[in-house]
Amino acid sequence: MSVKAESWEQLPGIELAMKKAQSMQPVRPLRSLNDLFYDSQPEEVPWIKTECVVDSVQAMAYLGEAITFLYRAIDSPERRCPETSAAGCAMSVAGFVMSITWVSSFLALTANACGKAINTGALCSGDFLALMADFAELATAAAAIENDCDRAPAAADYLLQEDKRDEEKPKWHEFIPAGAGPTVENIHKVQEHKRFNRNRDFDYFQCSMVVTQAASFLIRAVMQIRTASIACPDPKACAISILNIISSFAAIAQFTLFATADCTVTGYHKIECAADIADVVVGLTTGPAAGLATTSDCQELPDLSEIEEIGPRD
Repeated sequence: MSVKAESWEQLPGIELAMKKAQSMQPVRPLRSLNDLFYDSQPEEVPWIKTECVVDSVQAMAYLGEAITFLYRAIDSPERRCPETSAAGCAMSVAGFVMSITWVSSFLALTANACGKAINTGALCSGDFLALMADFAELATAAAAIENDCDRAPAAADYLLQEDKRDEEKPKWHEFIPAGAGPTVENIHKVQEHKRFNRNRDFDYFQCSMVVTQAASFLIRAVMQIRTASIACPDPKACAISILNIISSFAAIAQFTLFATADCTVTGYHKIECAADIADVVVGLTTGPAAGLATTSDCQELPDLSEIEEIGPRD
């Protein structure tokens, strides 16, 4: 015997089906449309635009650092590969890889922050690139500690030494014809002097980059503290925010110390050693934060076309 129902409420067993549906939880929390478009959150727009600027500036600063690390690996008196120490060479190569990866990460974050709406693809890419950059950062910091915390006299001291022992002279001295020694040595000293000046020019260039980084991370730390005050009811979001805050303050200390060394006439290696140790803290906090962020940022947003289909129509 069939029963005719005039409305869905009269369907047999509908009450049990409704209770079952109400007890079910979504696989992941659905995001509201207010979370998708920045213009729908007027109070957030200034912070988002600030993040856009900071991401862009830091991408530029890391590109400048990549250029400096590349020079160090090619023609630096202290870190040239492969003639100099293994630690100095490893520091230059790992630093170049780290800087290029950070450039890619911040460009991805810029694509999200500078747009009209959340770009989960850009956020996800930025997180994974940050995770890759973090491994390179730890490698750079480890090599830098070996190079800076227990090192020989500075290159300036070596170049200014006048009374070198015979065994310290370069190998090409053995092939100098008689009578040509003073002239060749003068040419060599001029070349070394030019190299030293060029090395200091790159130090001053890196000085401007690290000062930019220190200021950028200070602004980023302020934004992260604000984010933590909002996100900390959620344990995972709170953990990400706290790790990011620690990382930013460690980065501020690191780049401030590097600025002290790079912006002076002669670098202070003990200061660079302290900066390298701060860099280890950066690596140990940035990596877990980026890894946790991938679990949220790499989720897909609701399909807007589907939302329009189930929404009210005129």
